[in-house]
Amino acid sequence: MKPKKIIALLLALCMVMCMAACGGGDNASSTSSASSAGGESSLSSDAGSSEASEPESSEASTEGEPYRVRLTLPTMMTIPATEDIKFVEDTINNYIHDELGITDYEMELELASLTDYDTNVSMALASGEKYDIIIATNLNTYVTNGYMTDLTPYAENELAGALGVLPENWIRSGTVGGKIYAVPCYKGQVLSWKYIYDDAVYGDAVDWSAIKSLDDLDAAMPALKAAAPDQVPGVYNNQLVSLTAFEDHTSIVGQYAATVGDSTQLVNYFTTDAFKKGVEMAYKWSQAGYSDPEGSTNTLSHDAIIMSGQSKGVIMGHAYSIETIEQMFTMNNSYGGNFKAVEIATSDMTTNTLTYGIAYTSENPSAAAKMLSLIWTDEFVMSNLIYGVEGTSWEWNEDHSSIVYPEGLGIDTVPYTALYTCGAFGNQFNLYGMDGNTSEADKGFMKELLDGAWNPPLLGFIPNSEPVSTQVAAVSNVYDQYYKVLTYGDVNPDEFLPKFLEELETAGINDIIAEYQSQVDEWLKTI
Repeated sequence: MKPKKIIALLLALCMVMCMAACGGGDNASSTSSASSAGGESSLSSDAGSSEASEPESSEASTEGEPYRVRLTLPTMMTIPATEDIKFVEDTINNYIHDELGITDYEMELELASLTDYDTNVSMALASGEKYDIIIATNLNTYVTNGYMTDLTPYAENELAGALGVLPENWIRSGTVGGKIYAVPCYKGQVLSWKYIYDDAVYGDAVDWSAIKSLDDLDAAMPALKAAAPDQVPGVYNNQLVSLTAFEDHTSIVGQYAATVGDSTQLVNYFTTDAFKKGVEMAYKWSQAGYSDPEGSTNTLSHDAIIMSGQSKGVIMGHAYSIETIEQMFTMNNSYGGNFKAVEIATSDMTTNTLTYGIAYTSENPSAAAKMLSLIWTDEFVMSNLIYGVEGTSWEWNEDHSSIVYPEGLGIDTVPYTALYTCGAFGNQFNLYGMDGNTSEADKGFMKELLDGAWNPPLLGFIPNSEPVSTQVAAVSNVYDQYYKVLTYGDVNPDEFLPKFLEELETAGINDIIAEYQSQVDEWLKTI
């Protein structure tokens, strides 16, 4: 493959990863955040006791010098060299001092691998190490452990900028017990779900203008298969349960509970009509040869299969327009396919668990809150943190409408980039547009999706699993045994779904739902 093609493919994958926002797993094609699992995750056993130790006393800053706000930025990429990180830090600080005239604080930038971020930071906080801005990977647990500063006193002043750019109900995701502890990243987390297909293979098979929903696509599948019997018109089936959930607004809470429509009453997600319809369709598609025959045993990603031509059609969710997706898939496939797309669903809004707050060990929470607000509102600061510095890691295109890599460099050779973190930190809408990634037009499309999305009644609620940790562990074991094979269509749901539900009850799923419901009832009193 030519170097230019490799770079383009990496950028295409970045589009997916940026929207994944720290989520992923199980070949999932959705680029939504991993909020559905947030309630069941927990910190490492090394995270400390329920009360963090007191930080060592020290001066907040040398008199007359700006307070250095330590930003510990999680990254999904290789961590740049120390001197390259320092160059970005110095560039931002020069801008803060010289252009903005700010003299009371500056940035101390460090990048940390997302893989072990939670373990390392929670252990350091338990021992009292000084941190300022951190991602609260499990906000309830971090607050319970005493790791987070109550930001409510700063909401109307130091944090007003960051809170002001967020949709009104998003701040719930950073609130525990009626107090603000964190600020959600602002990103295009509502997705346009499309069926993307090779026009040369399926272009004349059906009337594509009539395909507007999953049910329409389901009805068209026999014609697609007949048009090219030796081809697979789909990749994996595991995303179907997400699409059937959007139809009646079944919203997952935690991982095992759900609400349906506007009701705040929690139910077992796996007993819902949406889940049943999704796994039944998955099995039907698998049996009919519409999807990858290896099912859940195939370890390749959706991208790898569709881009290589092993499948000539795929369902995927992106926060990008049809035109962008058609261009991206046509440019980046490795066999010369010409792709078209139709939208079949739009996702509902989900609770955003990618939240950033200020550690209890901060020596100047006021200055840290100002810095957090600056990152969320300032285009220069946000763009330099993600892309690096102009002239070394990127440059403007000819009409200054978008940025590109310097000639001869790419995502894997520039001295600094945190590009895969673009949808997991700060304000994605405040980034410079980048050719091959997120254009200015696409940012507008993302906002349209956000504005038009259905909001579930418990948006912002994150359950605390600690009171039912034993049951959660038992239910997790059952989930791991059944969920994947059911959602990929590997097994007959008529036989395996009843077994799944029975074993979930034995493991204690009803106890989990009852505990979460009591938390919901208390939470509703605070909003």
